Amino acid sequence: MELDKKLQGFQLVAQEKLQAILCSIPGRKDLILEPPLIKSLEHVCSASWLKLKGIQRIYKHDAKQILPRQGDHVHIYMIRSQLGTFQTLMKQMQTLTEADQQTPDLAMKMYHIICVPSCFTYFQTLLEQNGLWGLVQLHHYNWDFIYLDEGVLSLGLPNLYECLYLHGNSSSLPAVAQSLRLLQMFCGQPSMILSYGSHSERLLEMLKLLGTASRHPSSMDYGAWLILDRDKDYPSSLLTPAIYAGLLLEVFHQRAGEITIDKSHNKISTQRISLLQGQRRDEKEERKGAATSQGSSIKLNSDSDEIYGDNRYKHFAQVSSLIRGQVKALGLELQKLNDMQLDEMHDYVARKLPKLTELKAKVLRHLNASEVVIQMLGNFRRLQTLEEDILNNVSRKRLLTEIDELLTTDGQRYNTLRLLCLLYLCAGISPEELQTFGRNYCNMFGHRELPVFQRLARAGLLPQLLAEKKAASTKLLSQLPLPKFQQTEFQANANRLRLLTSFADNPTEGSPSGGASARSSNATSSAAQQSCPSFVFNGTYIPLVAQLCSILLKTQNADEVATKLSMIEGFQLHLHNDTSFTPKTYAAHLKTSATDQDQFPLTQRKIFVFIVGGANYAEIAACDLVAKLTGATITVGTDNLMAGSDLIAAAFKH
Repeated sequence: MELDKKLQGFQLVAQEKLQAILCSIPGRKDLILEPPLIKSLEHVCSASWLKLKGIQRIYKHDAKQILPRQGDHVHIYMIRSQLGTFQTLMKQMQTLTEADQQTPDLAMKMYHIICVPSCFTYFQTLLEQNGLWGLVQLHHYNWDFIYLDEGVLSLGLPNLYECLYLHGNSSSLPAVAQSLRLLQMFCGQPSMILSYGSHSERLLEMLKLLGTASRHPSSMDYGAWLILDRDKDYPSSLLTPAIYAGLLLEVFHQRAGEITIDKSHNKISTQRISLLQGQRRDEKEERKGAATSQGSSIKLNSDSDEIYGDNRYKHFAQVSSLIRGQVKALGLELQKLNDMQLDEMHDYVARKLPKLTELKAKVLRHLNASEVVIQMLGNFRRLQTLEEDILNNVSRKRLLTEIDELLTTDGQRYNTLRLLCLLYLCAGISPEELQTFGRNYCNMFGHRELPVFQRLARAGLLPQLLAEKKAASTKLLSQLPLPKFQQTEFQANANRLRLLTSFADNPTEGSPSGGASARSSNATSSAAQQSCPSFVFNGTYIPLVAQLCSILLKTQNADEVATKLSMIEGFQLHLHNDTSFTPKTYAAHLKTSATDQDQFPLTQRKIFVFIVGGANYAEIAACDLVAKLTGATITVGTDNLMAGSDLIAAAFKH
């Protein structure tokens, strides 16, 4: 597609910006990269490209080991814009500069630090405090959007959610605004932007300060933008997806659109208490499993992996059956060699065999990945039933008891808290109940984890953890039965926007651990479900971002938008002339204005979505289905791709 080719042009801009930095530094250069940046940088340039720009050697930065500088080599460090990483590097540089025998030449700086994506003012202050002012040169570098797959863009900023929602630190937002500004220069300014959330509003204010992109209306690629805060739809992150790409991200570690298949060291095995591991193996089996999985990876890109491209947004059970069928078909195809004549064999080996061998390697990787997913998720049917009951607020006390049982029987550090957060958002939790659960949790994982509850409360995922005396006063209130008709804020908003669905009567649909009968039934039922975006959560919940895209694409006039969105506070419509309205005031404004035209229906049926604080594949797949059903194009951009466990794990970082 022409739009996808244009979006891939971000790589050229990123290369130009990096080249400008590298070429401004004279001498023989060594590049030292912080490990989390390596995969993202591979999307920008290759090692051979870096060598053409004067880089002699490339190293991984090790916080525990100092890399000595050789002769006249210039050290260029590329790190994330994090205070802890910067301070660690300062200590190493102090040792290096003290070890230099010759008097440093201030005109020829031998140490450079490239901060991604921003270089904060206090970094300069830290240089001076550490006696490195004049010896070290600071640079900032932002590679903007990385094209991961068709319709998927990422800024590669894994700590933005942690900064914004857990610490209230918005210092990284200007870099995000600059990337959105560059997107406007690439694709033109949309006629309308719908925002929802305080961080989204702040981003748009920064965009206004940067100035509007002067592009001709004919070159406008997107008819509308949708910018959404992560905390406006936490359930889409906390629910376990039923699609293949979503479950891959749930189980395996991901960096810049590439997952590493590892049976012994993945997101599930590392967060579970070792005594409760379902698969107990001796040391020899452990080493064997680690050796076989080492180096095995899957790129989550349709162009580089056709198996992934064909199956990424399908139900996991359906994909598992298809992959097993492909393995058998490839085995039968390779057996044809035994029945061939010599001339036919030569032609087959020269033409078809290399492609079949490559395809077989890809299929086996996906087969290995799907088997690990099935083993790691265990009783997935029970989990899906529990999540569905939480969404519908069915017997809140029983749900809390089940989560407490999972804590002791399954012992997952992040996913158990994830269920508790989902219960709080959908049904509510009293301070007394949280205190009891927190005590059990700390007894299981250690009392050093107690601050995690406060951080999650700051992000709006849990209530405040009160002191013992204060919590005791709420005990009587928590024991009172709640009326059946009482709704939480989540349920009220979800019903207004029709996010909760009821067509998934069978809770076992899409179950990774289902047998052959479950797989055969899912093949037909999943096809029926694909008429609704809720299929990504097995027919229980529609991601908010997909529903908003559907509203924007199907709405015929402003009054219709006002009817659907005016019941919920926080939505803002920003027009191209720098005016903003709520959906209700916009509809009223059009009735009195003689000049402004109604922007609905959208004439340009392409929407750009940006989620501030991380997106997931369930949301991307739901938007992809909405685009197919409406004949539109939806591009989803975010600062980082995250699974639900990643969201909770951010609260454990110190």
